[in-house]
Amino acid sequence: MTAAPSGSGPERAQRLLVLGANGPTGRLVVQQALDRGFAVTALTRRPESFPVEHDRLTVVGGDATDERTMDAALDGCDAVVSTIGTAYTWRPVQVYSASGRLVVEAMRRAGLRRLIIVTSMGAPREVHGKGLGQTVLMRLLRNTFSRTLYDDMLRLEQIVTASGLDWTIVRPPGLSNDPGTGYAIADTTIDGPGMARADLAAMLLDQVADTAWIGRTAAVATPGLRLDPVKVVREEILKR
Repeated sequence: MTAAPSGSGPERAQRLLVLGANGPTGRLVVQQALDRGFAVTALTRRPESFPVEHDRLTVVGGDATDERTMDAALDGCDAVVSTIGTAYTWRPVQVYSASGRLVVEAMRRAGLRRLIIVTSMGAPREVHGKGLGQTVLMRLLRNTFSRTLYDDMLRLEQIVTASGLDWTIVRPPGLSNDPGTGYAIADTTIDGPGMARADLAAMLLDQVADTAWIGRTAAVATPGLRLDPVKVVREEILKR
């Protein structure tokens, strides 16, 4: 991990706004950020159920698609990490693009530049897997059952890339709750079917100070991690 940031002065820790903070990845981002010495503002629709407590943590209740909530949550922050997610569905999805549009506008008003967002390896319309079989399966999933979700992720990416901010888009593959063992990173696509959420959280926090991926889309994975498809369907789809 990187060293804890020093912030703008000896008495002030650098503050991150974490969107989607009460999701399985968001909670890890918040905890790891606190462990590194950041101050954190966690935005969640369910503040009463947020499990993390710390003297450098501020939990804000509200919706990331509400303009006043977003402006208030950004107050005093230095960077934004978005792990917003939603359930797989056949219905139209707008939460990614709606929240992305609001956070970009709010960051411009606040004069804040650093934005790191999570989408998915499935966001591009022409997704690629390891070999023909995996590619066909991924494209079938992308363009049928998950189409509305991934289409809105793509709209989010378009909003962010046109924002003029110091953005980084992060595309992981399937996520798991396995222990983190370190991550691999590459341009746009990567050979790796899975990623531990703990590794994704670490990668996102590394980007706060790392300028190498500003204005770029990063594909990430946990090397050697193999996901159980049945477990993924049960935990990530059916449980919702």
